[in-house]
Amino acid sequence: CGVKVAAVVLTIGDAGLFFENRISLSIYNKFKTIGIFEDDTYVLVGKVVTAVDEGTDVITIRFENGVAINIDMQEEAYTGPEAIQLCVPGEPIMIWN
Repeated sequence: CGVKVAAVVLTIGDAGLFFENRISLSIYNKFKTIGIFEDDTYVLVGKVVTAVDEGTDVITIRFENGVAINIDMQEEAYTGPEAIQLCVPGEPIMIWN
């Protein structure tokens, strides 16, 4: 939380959120956007992540403008090579499967 979005790609199976300080989140599982259409990614640029809620079946990323991304973590939503990958410079890569 608290990181600002620098760029966004919301293509199912190969989505990515790129944040300031070279932090990146790759989303390979199926997901849904709440509050925007997937083509309207520009509304996320410059916005700050305010919350991340991790449940068994869904991970929700919330932004300061009320937009959210719900990542489906159920087995049938898996498209590989992993569900989600978080890269933070200087830290180990985190993988969700």
